[in-house]
Amino acid sequence: WLLTQDHKRIGILYLITITFFFLIGGTFAGLIRLELLTPMPDLVASDTYNKLFTMHGIIMIFLFLIPSVPATLGNFLVPMMIGARDLAFPKLNLLSWYLLLIGGAFTLYSLVTGGVDTGWTFTTPLSTHYLNTHVIATATAIFIAGFSSIFTGLNIIVTVHRMRCPGMTWFRLPLFVWAMYAASIIMVLATPVLAITLTLVVLERLFGVGVFDPTKGGDPLLFQHLFWFYSHPGIYIMILPGFA
Repeated sequence: WLLTQDHKRIGILYLITITFFFLIGGTFAGLIRLELLTPMPDLVASDTYNKLFTMHGIIMIFLFLIPSVPATLGNFLVPMMIGARDLAFPKLNLLSWYLLLIGGAFTLYSLVTGGVDTGWTFTTPLSTHYLNTHVIATATAIFIAGFSSIFTGLNIIVTVHRMRCPGMTWFRLPLFVWAMYAASIIMVLATPVLAITLTLVVLERLFGVGVFDPTKGGDPLLFQHLFWFYSHPGIYIMILPGFA
C-alpha cells in the first residue's frame, strides 16, 4: 500500500489521512466551543485559545478541506468516470500523498512544540513581527502540502485531457469531472501564489526584507491580496462545486 500506484488505493490513503487530521481539527473545534460557553477563560488561557483557533483553521483548511475533494474523491472517481485505467502520472500521484504527509508532519511538529497563534490566515504584520510562536514551521508545512495540491491538479488535468475513453467528448463528461477539472486548474494556478506569499512571510521574519513592513516601504495589505488570491477560490469555488 505504501508503494502502490493504483489510484483507488491512493484515494483510500488520502481518505485515511484527511480523516486523521479531521479528528484533530474537530477536537480543537470542540475545545473552542467549550471555552466559549462562559465569558471568562475557564478551560484554557487566552494565548492557548488563540493557538487552538489557529491550528484548528490550518488543519481543517489545508489538511482536510483542500485535499478532501480533488485528492480523495477525484483520485478515486475521475479515472473510472472517464474510462481511464489510472491517472496520467501514477508515481506523481503517490508522491502527492507523501507530500501531504510531510506537510502534516510539520504541522504536528508545530503543534506539539507550542503551536502558532497568528490565525490561519497568517495576517501581517502580526505573523512577521509581533509573535514568537512557530510561524516558520507552520508556513513550511503549508508550503509542502501546497505542492501536493499542485501535483494532484496537474495529474487530473492531464488525465482528463489525454485519457478519456473513445466517444467521451468534452460535453459528455459528467458534471463531477468538470468540477474536478475546474478545481484542478485553480489548484495549479493559485497554489503557487500562496507558496510565494508564505515564503515572503518567512523571509520577512528571518531577514526583515520589508515586503509587508510599511516602515521599510512595504504594504501589509499586499499580503491580503496575495493570500486571498488563493484562499477565496480555494474555499468558495474549489471546494463547494466539488460536491456537484
